[in-house]
Amino acid sequence: MGYKAVYPEEAINGHRAFIARRRELRPSKEYRSPTEEEWEEFLGHFKRRKVALGDCGRAYGTSCAHEHSCF
Repeated sequence: MGYKAVYPEEAINGHRAFIARRRELRPSKEYRSPTEEEWEEFLGHFKRRKVALGDCGRAYGTSCAHEHSCF
């Protein structure tokens, strides 16, 4: 069994390399810039999902567990 110290720069570079390899395997159309309407819908989602006691914190595109608390 061995141990290795991992430094932030190593982790960041490793993650960037992983993302680059993954993007090479996936269709390029998935990495297009969103349209203005898509971006506004995405941002508006978070504005609409504030709960009286804090943020809802749910994933984008899923239903709210707080029922009618979100406004």
